[in-house]
Amino acid sequence: MLKSTFQHIPGVGVKTERNLWLNGCGCWDEYIEKRDLLALRYCRRIHASVLESKSRLKNLDHGYFRKRLPPSLVWRAYRDFKDHACFIDIETTGLSPENDYVTCACLHSVNETKSYVLGLNLHEIREDLKKYNYIVSFNGARFDLPFLSRQLNLVFSHLHWDLMYCFHELGFFGGLKVIEQRLGVSRESEGVGGLDAVRLWQAYKDKKRVSVAGQTVGGEEALKLLVEYNREDTVNLKDLADYAYDNLRQKTLSFNPTSQ
Repeated sequence: MLKSTFQHIPGVGVKTERNLWLNGCGCWDEYIEKRDLLALRYCRRIHASVLESKSRLKNLDHGYFRKRLPPSLVWRAYRDFKDHACFIDIETTGLSPENDYVTCACLHSVNETKSYVLGLNLHEIREDLKKYNYIVSFNGARFDLPFLSRQLNLVFSHLHWDLMYCFHELGFFGGLKVIEQRLGVSRESEGVGGLDAVRLWQAYKDKKRVSVAGQTVGGEEALKLLVEYNREDTVNLKDLADYAYDNLRQKTLSFNPTSQ
């Protein structure tokens, strides 16, 4: 879908992009072939930007598209950057980046799935994030990234696709677990929720036992369950991303049947 996108070009909005599609320019290459037939005010600017976009994408220059793609359209770059993308999720002691902190996190990609725990290896996420240029999260713009930025002084220069807003566009509301259930995405840590994650961390730190999802755990057992829960949250994001991408693309096809 990125190669069918023109809205990252200055002066091109939804209307102009759709007009290009309706005039047979369903992607960058088709535009180059047919641009002389188009009577568009921005034709010269569009042509230069299309040529640059092709070159930037060939070099996987995510920074170029990060600066130009509207947040609502970052999903269109998902398939182009999927081999250099990671899914991210964190657990915290609460909801405020100012007063609470990250207890564990997970990164999932085509190459590996790695968990991070405060006091053990959480600091390693800083270096590991450098391997990727595209991040997928659920509510990460308001939660995961601000927490990590504040606690680890991280600066995120990645393309960032926050799935929550795209699911709103598709008519899905509620938290991650609610959407998973609607889509039939299964998980082994059934019954564990966000508040349980806080309790599990406390049980690990205090070496006390708590009952969570029919299990009574404490100490290292509590940490193991917390990490497994966080890991499932992260890995399941791929199923959600694939679903969202396919359905958003299908919606787009109603305007552009030749989209790439």
